[in-house]
Amino acid sequence: MFEWFSGRAPILVYLFLLFNCCFESLFPPYPSDVFVLVFSFLAGQGHFNIYIMYPFIVIGALTGMMILYYIGEKKGDALLGLMGRSFLDRLFPVRLIEKAKRSFTKRGDLIVLLNRFLPGMRAPLCFAAGIVRINKKKFFWYSLISVLLWNLFLVIIGFYVGSTWGEAANFLKQYNIIVAVVLIVVLVIFTVIYFRKRRE
Repeated sequence: MFEWFSGRAPILVYLFLLFNCCFESLFPPYPSDVFVLVFSFLAGQGHFNIYIMYPFIVIGALTGMMILYYIGEKKGDALLGLMGRSFLDRLFPVRLIEKAKRSFTKRGDLIVLLNRFLPGMRAPLCFAAGIVRINKKKFFWYSLISVLLWNLFLVIIGFYVGSTWGEAANFLKQYNIIVAVVLIVVLVIFTVIYFRKRRE
C-alpha cells in the first residue's frame, strides 16, 4: 500500500486528502484519520510535502463541518423527523443529536472547540450546532482551531512517532481507548449525581 501511494502524483494525493477529510465530516463511519496518518507517515519518508499537505487536510475537514452546520441550520428539524425511521439514524443517531443540543445550551463554545477530539460525536455535534443556531462566525473560528490542533496532532504522530507504521497506528488506537474510558467515567459520575439529586 505504501509503495502504491508513494508513486502517486503529489497534487492528486493532496486533493484526495481534502476530499477525504470533508467526506468524514459528512459520513462519520468513514475513517479519514487513518488516511491522514498514512500520508503523514509517507511524508516523513520524503514522498510528500507535509507543509502543503496539512492545509489541504484542514480545509477539507473544516468544509465538511460547515456543510453539516448549514444542513442543520436550514433543514435540521425536518431531517430529525426522518432520522428515527431511516438509515440516517445510523450515521447521525437522534439520541446523540438531542444530547448535543442540550449540551450546547450550557457549554456550546467549549464543545465546538473540542469537537475533533471527540470520536463518534463530531458529525452529530456539527449538525446540532446548526439546529440550535450557534453564531456562525464563532462556530467557524472555534471549528478551525479544533481542526488545526487535531490534525496537527495526527500529522506529528504520522511524521515523527516511531520507526514503523504499526507504532503510529497503535498510538492512535490507545488514544481512542483512553478517550472512551474517560467519557464512560464522566458519564457514570454524572449519572450518579443525577440520581442523587432526584432522590433528594
